[in-house]
Amino acid sequence: MKKVLLLAAVAFGLNAFAQDAATNKLLKAEITPDAAAKEKIEDIILKRGGAVDNNYDYTDFLYQFYSSDMALGAITTTPDSSTVIVYSDGTPGYSFNHAVGALYDFNYYGWGDNEFNETDQVNIDSLYVIGGYDIFDGSNTDKIRFTIFKGANGFSSPFSGVQYNAGTWAALDPTVQPTAKTMAYAGSSSDGNAGGVSATNTTVIDYTLSTADSGVAVVGVEVPNGGLSMMGDELLGIFIEYLPGGASTSDTIDYSNNTGDINPFYFYYYREGNTSAPQGYFIQDYDSTSTNCSNFLFNTTRYAAWSGTSAWRNDQTSINMSYSHLISVTASGTSTIGIEDADLTSVSIFPNPSNGVVNVELDATTDATVTVVDVLGQVVYAANENFVAGERKVIDLSNNAKGMYILSVEGEGVNTVERITIK
Repeated sequence: MKKVLLLAAVAFGLNAFAQDAATNKLLKAEITPDAAAKEKIEDIILKRGGAVDNNYDYTDFLYQFYSSDMALGAITTTPDSSTVIVYSDGTPGYSFNHAVGALYDFNYYGWGDNEFNETDQVNIDSLYVIGGYDIFDGSNTDKIRFTIFKGANGFSSPFSGVQYNAGTWAALDPTVQPTAKTMAYAGSSSDGNAGGVSATNTTVIDYTLSTADSGVAVVGVEVPNGGLSMMGDELLGIFIEYLPGGASTSDTIDYSNNTGDINPFYFYYYREGNTSAPQGYFIQDYDSTSTNCSNFLFNTTRYAAWSGTSAWRNDQTSINMSYSHLISVTASGTSTIGIEDADLTSVSIFPNPSNGVVNVELDATTDATVTVVDVLGQVVYAANENFVAGERKVIDLSNNAKGMYILSVEGEGVNTVERITIK
């Protein structure tokens, strides 16, 4: 019987990295999407709906549960840190974001019925990213470059990346090395566009942008040669760059009047709406999966700003676990998870969201323990129940604060973990 362990979110786990200097630079290059962009992107997300039709996007999964608590944003990208941006308020600055990326673990319960077992073969068929593209100069030829690769699920190449000190994320156990990973990258001290991911056997696919991609664009490419084949116990790395045509060291992008020497492109993302008191939605699964859509590559004075014990910052991709870019893949294969779990008792938990009164129903007669924990891992409800097939057990949580909780039902032939929301 397959057992799923879901650890509760830790809201305070965000603080350590949120104060990182690189994150502050990332925030400087943000722009706020207009109402039309928000409406279009939300329509795309709702139609896509998670891991439906073999579509895998961590943002979809988060959006299913927390759409009312998520804010849409956009981060500008350029290939070189010397490219000057003039912001909407007229002040000059630099673009600090060279690229964005994602890691996918297909052996992740969040994919629901589309989860793969570690021994299953998975084929990556196509890649997608949602971004905003503005054309200031129609004579430039601009591209989006996808680089994908696979590797073992561990802290080794090509996912050695940034390894934070033990306890940085693993707030539930300060002695544990966090499982959140980034892809390994090798930059250049002389040119922000030089270098790249350190993985071998990468597949690189270029997409040439056109006037049809202006505004909110879903950029999609097919993986050549019949796709990328990998095993369910491997990780997939996705690295996405914007390569503007005719870039030089004196280019400008002026958002105050929508003019510039090069055409800007920005990758859309979702983040928690309340960053001053985060709920931990984006880090709640860090001990259960390596999946994330929050890898960034920063331009830090052409990757040579740091020295001494901080020199590792010059060549890195960084995690920001409160962001999730709209990066998705389509994958195909035969999952053996359903076969493995075929004998498990079915559990229904409804309504969800609720006002605090939740019904739990099993399709078998058995004893099981019902437990509810909050985002800090504190148990707010626990009871041993004798279930009769088709009979509802009422769990009253109406005296608890509004927000997200984890409800688990565990017993002989029963193993269910589900997020529930009290509104």
